[in-house]
Amino acid sequence: MRSTLRWSWPILALGVVLLVPWGIWEASPSRRLDVVVLDKTVPFENRVEHRSLYWLLDHLKIEKPGGGAYDRDADYLGAFPGPVPGDPPERTGDLTAERARRADLVYLADTYGVYRDDLLSGPAMKASLERSPKIYGGLDPAEAESAREAVLAGKTLVAEFNTLGSPTGEEARAVLEATLGVRWTRWIGRFFPDLSDRAEVPDWMRRDYEREWGRPWDFRGPGYVLLEDDAHCEVLRVGVESPRIGLTIEREEPVDPVLRRADSGAAYPYWFDVVTAEPGARVLASFRWRLEPAGLERLKARGLPERFPAVVRRDAPGGGKAYYFAGDFADNPMPDGRVPFAGYATLRRWLERGKLAPSELAFYWRFYVPMMARLVDDLPRR
Repeated sequence: MRSTLRWSWPILALGVVLLVPWGIWEASPSRRLDVVVLDKTVPFENRVEHRSLYWLLDHLKIEKPGGGAYDRDADYLGAFPGPVPGDPPERTGDLTAERARRADLVYLADTYGVYRDDLLSGPAMKASLERSPKIYGGLDPAEAESAREAVLAGKTLVAEFNTLGSPTGEEARAVLEATLGVRWTRWIGRFFPDLSDRAEVPDWMRRDYEREWGRPWDFRGPGYVLLEDDAHCEVLRVGVESPRIGLTIEREEPVDPVLRRADSGAAYPYWFDVVTAEPGARVLASFRWRLEPAGLERLKARGLPERFPAVVRRDAPGGGKAYYFAGDFADNPMPDGRVPFAGYATLRRWLERGKLAPSELAFYWRFYVPMMARLVDDLPRR
């Protein structure tokens, strides 16, 4: 009997540990918000550019205005994969002014688009690394004006990396830059875990480097690549120009409430662009290079800053807010599946702090989730 009781206490304690956060999550009230997400980069059904955002909306118990959870497969605008893998998008939906003004939050997740060779991988669901004719993509001028209308109507707009870049044209870009309070420098960059990996490093990037430098791309191991259109390509190798973590994201002082729980100093692991903030916009967080002297010399030679905006907000006179995330923040490989436990996001944030190299999941839990959770919580109540 005593032996049975001795083993019962740990089981009971484990049950309490699981049941209490589950009960708190179940008892917490849901909230209805009109969230419009535009994602034009959906060649496959995994919807990787926005699925982590929808996971967070579900975890925060955000519901559609008419009730019910948001469906990442249906409740967005942009490209929708065809019924057969490899088919062109079956239907698309663009952002209109009327729809933008009605929303509480307009989120421009990705506008790069769908390209012919993306569809050749079929069930493999792997985007092509080579350039090919565009099927659908880019933010058009009418959509940029619609995003501006949302902010003028007092709503919140969020735009991410590549909304400003190709294939978005100059007219739409100018409208969006004025709305967001940023200016794109045409420089972009990305961290690669292995610079020799042809499944990740595009051939066009290799060609840009070889054309400019006149020598073959023979890099191996992790590193950062910086590009200005097709004209310039710079490689910062971990162990030579960069330490293991060469680029971090830092909160600016005084810390804005929307970033109060986000970790300053988290490693940034993916695509980003170099922008400047315009007068009237506030930089809430910045990317910071932590390079070796050889890497800092390479930045200086290119005229690139050691610190540049990562999260920028421009407040409109009527109460609207426009945020620009200068990185591919919502593109995340996290698995699907609801985790109905209060405090789960905080637990993951703490667990991910031990990562010793750039990690998409670590950035998601340490910076993106606490920032977006607060941003959503600050939206006006219906």
